[in-house]
Amino acid sequence: MAKITDIDRGIALGKPMPLITIQQSPGRTLDQRRLLVKRITEAFQEAYGLPAEAVTIFLQDYEDDMWGKGGLLKSDRA
Repeated sequence: MAKITDIDRGIALGKPMPLITIQQSPGRTLDQRRLLVKRITEAFQEAYGLPAEAVTIFLQDYEDDMWGKGGLLKSDRA
């Protein structure tokens, strides 16, 4: 049987846990992504007083033909 943690209790009591999604173009290295996740987690720990385990971060890469700005796909903007 799974152990119930303080984080689980917080969720059960309706205390929202941060869920962060970073949407970006590809090209970042694994080390860059690790550093970004570490620093964002640290910011939530400092600002909200949360344990690192309460912070969830998703990194989503979008190719240039999968997003647009100003009415044009990024891939169409030379």
